[in-house]
Amino acid sequence: MKIIHNILKVLLSLLLLMPVLGTLGVMPEPTRDLYNTDEAFAFIQSLYASSYILYTMAIVHVFAIIALWTKREALAALLIAPITVNIIGFHIFLDGLFNTGSLMAVVLCALNIYFLWKNKETYKVLLEKKNS
Repeated sequence: MKIIHNILKVLLSLLLLMPVLGTLGVMPEPTRDLYNTDEAFAFIQSLYASSYILYTMAIVHVFAIIALWTKREALAALLIAPITVNIIGFHIFLDGLFNTGSLMAVVLCALNIYFLWKNKETYKVLLEKKNS
C-alpha cells in the first residue's frame, strides 16, 4: 500500500509541477485547439495577460509539492482544494467538459480527494466546535 501511496504522490506532484513550468515559460502557452469553446480560450488568455493569478497559483503549487514531500500531506491537499474546484468548474462551465484537460482535472480531483480522505482525522480538529 505504501508503494501505491508513493506513486500517487509522484503523480500529484507531476500534475502540480506542470502549471509551475508553464508559468516559468518552460512549456508553451496554450493554443486555441486545446479548448472546446472560444470562451474557455478567452478566459485562459486573460489569465495569461494578467499573469498575477498564474504566479500566485505557481507559488501555491510549489508550497503544496513541498508540503506533500515533507510529511504534510493534509496541508498540501487543503492548499490545492480551491484550485482543483476552480479547474473542475472551468471544464464544466466554460470548456464543454470533455477533452484532455478535463481528464487531467478529474485525475487531479481524484488525487486531491484521496489525500483529503486519507488525512480526514487531521481535519477533525479544524471542524470541531469550540466552547468559549
